[in-house]
Amino acid sequence: MKRLFYIAVTIVIFFIGITFAFRNNQSVDLNYYLGVHWNAPLSVILVLTLAIGVAIGYLVSLRMVVKARRKLAKARREVKQVEQEVENLRSLPIKDVI
Repeated sequence: MKRLFYIAVTIVIFFIGITFAFRNNQSVDLNYYLGVHWNAPLSVILVLTLAIGVAIGYLVSLRMVVKARRKLAKARREVKQVEQEVENLRSLPIKDVI
């Protein structure tokens, strides 16, 4: 059911994007620093801007993700070591002290 919902949402977003592109097909001049000049449809510039924003966001969050994965790997190694120690202690014979 969840997968069907995601497919429906994806189709709706795709449809909205296509209609937006058709309704905003006029050319726009983009002037940037150092004399960079580009003439393209508004929808293309907006999609490109969105893609660049997503890429920058991904790169910024990548450091935190790598750090979290390292901590998780370290914690898993520690858990494995503690489990091994518990198993070793369980295998020791019990001595009765009277």
